[in-house]
Amino acid sequence: MMATNSNMPAAEAGVFGPLRRGTARGRAPRLVDAQELWDIDDVASYLGVTKQTIYSWRTTGYGPAGFRVGKHLRWRAATVINWTVQLEENP
Repeated sequence: MMATNSNMPAAEAGVFGPLRRGTARGRAPRLVDAQELWDIDDVASYLGVTKQTIYSWRTTGYGPAGFRVGKHLRWRAATVINWTVQLEENP
């Protein structure tokens, strides 16, 4: 059994993430593990925006909070999903 971080909310049951690179568009979406790390391609795909939009949001402080792992940007799947839920709840 995988240990979980109690500070991170669990992903909602049935929450789907972005298609992985190299997968066919016609396939069913995959379920997301809340602790999964997404790169900028995953975040942009999930939100339906370009990578440049994500970069622009980061410079203005908008968008889901990401972090660096060395020189690479990463986001927790749960953080991105929760950010979109908050947008829905507070239009």
